[in-house]
Formats: sequence, C-alpha cells, structure tokens
Amino acid sequence: MTPMKRLNQGVLGDLSKSVVDLDIESVKQKTRSALENGIPAKSILDALNDGMHGVGQKYETGEYFLTELVFAGQVLEAGIDVIKPCLLEINRKTRGTIVAGTVKGDLHDLGKNLFLMLASAAGFTVEDLGTDVAAEQFVERAKKISANIVAVSALLSTTQPHLKDVVEALKRSGIRDKVRVIIGGAGITEKFGVDIGVDAAVNDAVKGVEACSSWMKSFSN
Repeated sequence: MTPMKRLNQGVLGDLSKSVVDLDIESVKQKTRSALENGIPAKSILDALNDGMHGVGQKYETGEYFLTELVFAGQVLEAGIDVIKPCLLEINRKTRGTIVAGTVKGDLHDLGKNLFLMLASAAGFTVEDLGTDVAAEQFVERAKKISANIVAVSALLSTTQPHLKDVVEALKRSGIRDKVRVIIGGAGITEKFGVDIGVDAAVNDAVKGVEACSSWMKSFSN
C-alpha cells in the first residue's frame, strides 16, 4: 500500500468514526478536508455510510437510542451536503427514478428518509410520497412519472400486511413487471419479501440503495 493510499484510508476512517461519535462539526470539517486532499466523493460517501453502519450497531446493542439514531441522520446529511455538488457532477444523468413512501396506517419515516437521502446522493431521482400512503397512490405516481423502482416502508407489524397490498395494486394496474419493488423496515425479512413477491427486502438503508443501484446497472447492460 502506497503512503498516499494509507493516508487516505486514515482520513476516511477518522471520518467514519466522527459519524459514529455523532460529531456533526467534525464530520463537516473532515469531509471538506477529504475533498481538498483529492479523495473521490464516492469514497467519502462510502466512509459516511460505514459510519452509519456503526451507528446502527450501537442502536441494535442498546448503546444508542432513537434520539441518537435520528440525530445520526442529520450528521449524515451534513456530510452529504458537503460532497453533493461532486456527486451530482458524477451522476449528472440520473441512475433512475424511485417512488417511495410508508404504507397506509404507518407514520414512521426515519428509515425511509435515510434511504432516500442516500439514494439521492447516489444519483437517483427520488419522489417521497410521505407516510400513511395508500397502495393506489404508489401505483398512480409510479405510472405518472414512469418510475423504475417502488420503495415501500413499514415499521409496525400491524402495517406490514399492507406491503402486499402495494404489490397486488401494481399487478392489477399492469405495471408490476415494469418496476422493481423493494420493501424495508426493522422487522422485514427476506422470507417475508419472497412470500409477498417483491424484488428485495432489507432492513438497512445502505443495502437498499445498493440493491437499487445493482438493478439499474443490469437495466443499462
């Protein structure tokens, strides 16, 4: 490993740690410093995402709570804001269009918002329908803007059955085979996704964006 590569890895590692530590000012400063040192915006974004993985681990172990998780989203956004012009330059042609929302009866939007923030930074055009969204609204909007991907979130076990309603509504409309469907939420499993007929089921915003990016690469080939 060259000295420059070793230095860059150290800078990016420090940036990830600042995200985990929820140090928003440090994240902004270290992100700017990384750009000034010529580190690619994509590598910086990966470091920010690595930090969010660390935050998620602390949340899962009970070291962080919902308050810290919400603030972590603001920390991540602060870093992304610094590199967004570079990301937009890299991804001037949109990768694709995502219509997203939280299912009817569910008002939770933290995971959805993190997913859309990362998707936008990765070059997607995103449309947020908000929370408490009926299945027909997903269909109507997806048809109107010719969306490539429909992303549906549900946190509550009582609202997760509505995820299937969205899939069925897409089938009735005749566009199910024209869009990829991804679902997300803390209690979502791959088996549940298979059972209701979606293309991906995740409980991690970063993995969700990776899946969407992979789909768009296959579409372009």
